[in-house]
Amino acid sequence: MMNLDQKLSELPLIKTDKTLQKSLYGRDDLTTMWVADMDFQADPSIQRALTERIQNAGFGYEILSSSFKEAQKAYYQKQYHIDLNQEEVLYSPSIPTSISVIIDQLTKEGDGVIIQTPVFFEFKQILKKQKRNAVSNPLLYQEGQYLINFEDLEEKASDPNNKVLIFTNPHNPVGRVWTEGEIKKVIDICKRNNVLIISDEIHKDIILFDHHFTSLLKYKEDYDKIVIVTSEGKTFNFGGISDSMAIIPNEEIRFTIQKQFDILHFGRPNALSQVAVEAAYRNSKNWLASLKSAIEENYLLVKETLVSNQSKIKVTPLEGTYLLWLDFSKLFDHPNTMFTTVTNQTQLALNAGKWFGREGALFMRMNIATSREKVQDAISRLIEMEKSLS
Repeated sequence: MMNLDQKLSELPLIKTDKTLQKSLYGRDDLTTMWVADMDFQADPSIQRALTERIQNAGFGYEILSSSFKEAQKAYYQKQYHIDLNQEEVLYSPSIPTSISVIIDQLTKEGDGVIIQTPVFFEFKQILKKQKRNAVSNPLLYQEGQYLINFEDLEEKASDPNNKVLIFTNPHNPVGRVWTEGEIKKVIDICKRNNVLIISDEIHKDIILFDHHFTSLLKYKEDYDKIVIVTSEGKTFNFGGISDSMAIIPNEEIRFTIQKQFDILHFGRPNALSQVAVEAAYRNSKNWLASLKSAIEENYLLVKETLVSNQSKIKVTPLEGTYLLWLDFSKLFDHPNTMFTTVTNQTQLALNAGKWFGREGALFMRMNIATSREKVQDAISRLIEMEKSLS
């Protein structure tokens, strides 16, 4: 049983900001299901650890404690079967921050960076700001399932102007958890063509329905031109206080990034983040299992409701993340018509698929890390909208 956050309406959250909602959707009275954080409370053990830290204490400058390091190492071994070398771990304020520094330091203006669209829209924003070329390796969409286009990836990687691949596992927004076979093919292609892989693994713990997550760290002995960017904030819903990590096995690359992190004064741990993350590592196994069960149940609710109503709206298989990727291509021919109709007739704030690239034009993303009642209400609104169009 997941407990809902009791302060959602009180907090200055991105997802409830009416000014932002008005700018994106043209109205500010929508039910929000777009920002990728949860409506659930953090695990009570994390709340208790934070409360204990705050009470009767100051907040001086801290270093990472030996207790934190022990908990982190044990968690990575048990959760991912990774013997984490903590000398390879650098800390920064966010994953986009880490990616920005890596792109800035390891490429030059005009270089190409491969992205697998439709994909998290901030990647393209980062590349545009840094005057790098976003080179699309579009995912294949076949019979409602997404696959990597390896032939196209080989072609893009073989272009000497393309220096980096940004890989996402699990993939946001399509919900794939890439298999070991798929990952190995990606690594082999990048190794042949000397392409650096930045692997965004922020959703790594939210793996559903017996699928299996494999970190690219597993292959660092085969190919070490990889950087893992991740954070525990996504899993345990404390993104507002959590730092992120860049795990860099290659010593030369790590030295380059560390030098720039030092210039920017990154790396000093946030006191509350350290407490929250360690508590999660040590005590949140049961909470995480309950979370995944709730997400699975919400996904099945959506899928079964669409099927039972013979809806033309399709949901792609959800293997990981808590983000549904809804296919409206049987209802609409134009993305702007889709977005306006869905927004105004359902009063739901969902992500427009075109934000993730042209390949997502007739899709929308829905966050289901919320109550079953809210998900039921949302899918009922979509069904009623569809009936009104017929």
